[in-house]
Amino acid sequence: MDDFEKDFNQFKSIRMESIANTIIYGSEDYKKLMLESDRLFTELCTYVEPEGMNLLMDYCNVVTLLQGIAESVMYEQGLRDGIKFNKEYSS
Repeated sequence: MDDFEKDFNQFKSIRMESIANTIIYGSEDYKKLMLESDRLFTELCTYVEPEGMNLLMDYCNVVTLLQGIAESVMYEQGLRDGIKFNKEYSS
């Protein structure tokens, strides 16, 4: 990975975290869904045998990583679209 890509990925990470902290986490809809997600996960854990907990946690981690990749791809595409739009309409 070259320095530009490394720096860009760091920028994306910081920017996406900033957006999450200032906009998403303040959303009432987000807060409600997080509470429901926590409640459902806790309930689900009562049905999982102790030996299945590692598998369940691994699954949750993979789903979280998939969501992170999707968010990153969408952010990059939005940035590309914004730059393209700006070039087309600033001329």
